[in-house]
Amino acid sequence: MAFANKAINEVTVKLVYYGPGLCGKTTNLEMIYGNPKLENKGKMISMSTETDRTLFFDFLPMELGTVGGQKVRVQLYTVPGQVFYDATRKLVLRGTDGVVFVADSQESMRESNLESLENLKTNLRVNRIDPEKVALVFQYNKRDLPEVDTVEELNSYLNPGHLPAVEAVAVQGTGVTATLRAAISRILDNLKNNVDISLAGEAPLAAPDMTARSGAAAGSGRLSMRGGAPAAQAQGQGPSEEDPFGAVAVAEIESSSEELFSAKGIADVVMDRAQLESLVVASREVVKALEAALARAREQERALAQKLQSQ
Repeated sequence: MAFANKAINEVTVKLVYYGPGLCGKTTNLEMIYGNPKLENKGKMISMSTETDRTLFFDFLPMELGTVGGQKVRVQLYTVPGQVFYDATRKLVLRGTDGVVFVADSQESMRESNLESLENLKTNLRVNRIDPEKVALVFQYNKRDLPEVDTVEELNSYLNPGHLPAVEAVAVQGTGVTATLRAAISRILDNLKNNVDISLAGEAPLAAPDMTARSGAAAGSGRLSMRGGAPAAQAQGQGPSEEDPFGAVAVAEIESSSEELFSAKGIADVVMDRAQLESLVVASREVVKALEAALARAREQERALAQKLQSQ
């Protein structure tokens, strides 16, 4: 849920990119991060395996205006698409305010898209988030490939409720910023209208066992932090220079500060002990996973260095 920190006059919202493996989630975040018009951003943190990556960074888009007098900071995440990373997906979805579901438009990916969408709804409920109320936007990616479903076909099996959907070719930057604008606009609409996206009846999410091995297919983890251009940009696929928020019609939300922060969908800085303990447990699990990945990366580095010296 959105987190209001009155001490620094800031509201933080969380947006997660979800979808099947290799659908373009990582490419979306790399294109957004590499956009030269996006300023006030933190370091991009990448936790990688042989098959997929979990990425995170945050930014403070001044163009969004304020919410109840508070600046809006946006946290962007991707989650692994493979089945054996389900514990990670549950953890990353915790407290999210919005989701971009990145669908692979190829006809052969229909079953994978459906399975991932059902998995998203299940994991939202596990996190006590209502799939019907959370800010959800669809991106139909890989529109440049042959044998893709039409938008009508994709809507018919993924999006019968006609939620916002954007056609995209993420590797070229096409549709990336339009998707981001649509998602953040929906999140802010929920805040403006005091929409409570929580499911009070669901049991709380237990901390996943992040130390359990997922099998050989999962590969070894690699952790990196960077502030420079992403891989796609380095390979000559420069991000679109479109202003990420040039067309967002959200600007100033006119709710009073007291009214806004009394809404159920927003957490104040003062939390009860149970909430704090839950956040501490989640943070510890993430730290453990990152430390394990860093240790593996260092071990691999030492082995490669020794091999290089022996040649």
